[in-house]
Formats: sequence, structure tokens, C-alpha cells
Amino acid sequence: MKLSRNDQWAVLCAAALLATAAMADDTPRKSSATDAFSSLDADGDEKLSKDEAAGNESLARRFETMDGDSDGFVSKREFRRHTMPKPKPSY
Repeated sequence: MKLSRNDQWAVLCAAALLATAAMADDTPRKSSATDAFSSLDADGDEKLSKDEAAGNESLARRFETMDGDSDGFVSKREFRRHTMPKPKPSY
């Protein structure tokens, strides 16, 4: 079955829209994780202390688990590692 030129363009446009939507899907989660971290980081030093974590019950409970290097702080990277959804394996 041969597609007309218009049908080819329609398929190409639909694929581009789907790809754009898939890429845009991750942006709100990254932004919301960054926003949440920033709202808790009262002194703006790019890491959360136990005192700052106390402002969020869930974070306060998981603080030691999230503090991967046991330095007494949760870095932005450590925070994202525990709050961002894990990527789904592609088979």
C-alpha cells in the first residue's frame, strides 16, 4: 500500500507530535522536584540539613536513607535520586 504525499506528511507530523509529548512528559516532574528542593533549602546552599528537612515529614523520616554519602546533608542529586520516578526499561 502506497501512501499519498499528504498521508506521508500526516504520519510524519503525528510522529513528531508524539515524540514531543513524550519528551515534555519528563519536564514537569524534574521541575517539581527542583522546586520542592528549593522550597526546603532555606539557606540556599544547595543541600538540605536535618533542620531544613524537618519542614517535610516524609523527608524527615527518610533523611538518613536519602543521605547517600552520610555527610549529614541531602544534596540536590541525592534528593532527585529518591524523588524522581525510575526510568522504565525499554525492551
